[in-house]
Amino acid sequence: MTATLDNPIQALSEYVSYPSVSADSSFSDGISGAREFATQRLQDLGFSVETIETPIHPVLLGKRGDPSWPRLVIYGHYDVQPPDPLDLWSSEPFVAIEREGRLYGRGAADNKGPQIVHMCALHRALKKNPNLPLHIIYLIEGEEEIGSPSFRPFLEARKEQLAGDMLLVSDTGSPGPDQLVVTTGLRGLTAMEVKFKGPRQDLHSGVHGGALRNPLQALAQVCASLHDSSGKVAVDGFYDDVIEPQDWEREELSKLPIKEEDYQEFLGVKTLSPPPGYNALEAIRFCPTLEFNGLGGGYQGEGSKTVIPSQAFAKITCRLVPNQRSADIARKVKRSIEAVCPESIQVEVEVKGGGDPYVIIPPGKPGSTGHETKLMQRAFPILEECVKNQFGTKPIYLREGGSIPIIRDLQEVAGLEALMLGLFTNEDNLHAPDESFNLKIMNQAIDSFETFFLNLGKSYRQ
Repeated sequence: MTATLDNPIQALSEYVSYPSVSADSSFSDGISGAREFATQRLQDLGFSVETIETPIHPVLLGKRGDPSWPRLVIYGHYDVQPPDPLDLWSSEPFVAIEREGRLYGRGAADNKGPQIVHMCALHRALKKNPNLPLHIIYLIEGEEEIGSPSFRPFLEARKEQLAGDMLLVSDTGSPGPDQLVVTTGLRGLTAMEVKFKGPRQDLHSGVHGGALRNPLQALAQVCASLHDSSGKVAVDGFYDDVIEPQDWEREELSKLPIKEEDYQEFLGVKTLSPPPGYNALEAIRFCPTLEFNGLGGGYQGEGSKTVIPSQAFAKITCRLVPNQRSADIARKVKRSIEAVCPESIQVEVEVKGGGDPYVIIPPGKPGSTGHETKLMQRAFPILEECVKNQFGTKPIYLREGGSIPIIRDLQEVAGLEALMLGLFTNEDNLHAPDESFNLKIMNQAIDSFETFFLNLGKSYRQ
C-alpha cells in the first residue's frame, strides 16, 4: 500500500484537483484524471480493477477477497457538477483550500470526500487485518451528475458479478457534525424539457404583436396550470400511488436537531410553503414535487429588445415517493402540458431521464421484511454502535429528499439493499459555489468505518 491514503486531507485535495465535470465534454481530461486517481487508490488497497467502457464515461469495477466471503458492494461516483457561477466562489473550485475546519472545492462533499472516507477507513482496517473476511466489490461511476444514463445497461450486463449481500453508500446527507443520519429512502426523479414553438423566427413585437400567440405566454400559461393555489401539483393522477409514511418514520423525524424556524433561516426565505397536511421538514422527505428548474426564451441581455421570440422552454423535474413510478409520472405530466398548451403553439415534451424512489426498512423496524441477508442484519447495529462511539449519538433513520436513481437500479437488477450513512450537510453547499466538506465529520467517519469494516468481518467468523 502507498502512503496516499495515510493522509485523508491530502488524498481528497488531489482528488478534487481533477475537474471531473461529466456534463461538459471540455472537462474530459479532468474526468480521465479523476478516474485514474480512483483506480490507483483501489489498486493500493489490493483490489483488481477493471475499467468498463460505456457510451459516455467508464465505470470502475474493483474486487478483493475470497468470493466465498460475505459480499459487500460499495458505490461512489468520480464525476462532479459544473463549477458555475465561477464569480461566486471564494477560491478556485478545483484547487482544494482548507479553512475553518472545512476543505473547499468542487466535489469535496459530493462525492469525492465520502469516497476518501471509505477508502481511508478500509486502508486502516486492512493494515490491521490484511485477511479481512469480506469480499468487497467497488463500483465507481462517472455519470451520476448527469443521471447515470449508462449505469442501468452496465448493471444488466454485469449483474451476475455484482450479486452481493449488501450495498454501502455515503452519497446522502446528515443535519450536522453531531448527528448523522442513516438514510432509509430516496425520492425518485423524472426530468423533462418542454419546448414551445411559435413563428419560424423572432418577430418585431410592434409589427406583428396581436396577430399571434407568444410562446412565452404559452409557457407561462402551462407552468401556472401545474400547481393549485395551495402549492399541490395539479396534474391529474399525480398522487394516486403515494404511500403515507409509517409512524416510526415520523417519530425518527422528531429527533432531528433542527426545527422549521432554523430551516427557514438557513434558506433565507420569508415563509415556508409545504403542501397541506405536512410541515416543511416532512415535505422534503415524504411528499412528491414538481419543480421548475429553468425557464427561457426571447431576449435575455441588458436593456430592452422588442421581440416576440420564436421559441421558449421550461426545464422541469419531479421528485417522487413510494409507490410512484418515474415513467408513469412522465406520461401524466406530458399529457397535462399538452392539454393546456394553446393549439397555436407547437409543444414538445422530452423526457431527459429519471428513476423510481427507493425505501429500505431497517431490520427490526416495523414493516421490515425479516428476510434481509445476514450481512444486512449485522451491519445496521454494528454501524449504529460505531457512529455512537465516535459522534456521541446514535444515527437517526430518515428518508432523504434527494434522488440517487441507481440505488433503485441496483436493487432491481442485482438484488442489493442499501445501508446509506449521510456524510454531507446543508452547509457543504452541494451543487453550488463554495462547496466544502466538514473535516470533523471526515475524520470521525473514517474512524467509524474502520471499526465497522473490522467488526463486520469479525461477525462473519462468529
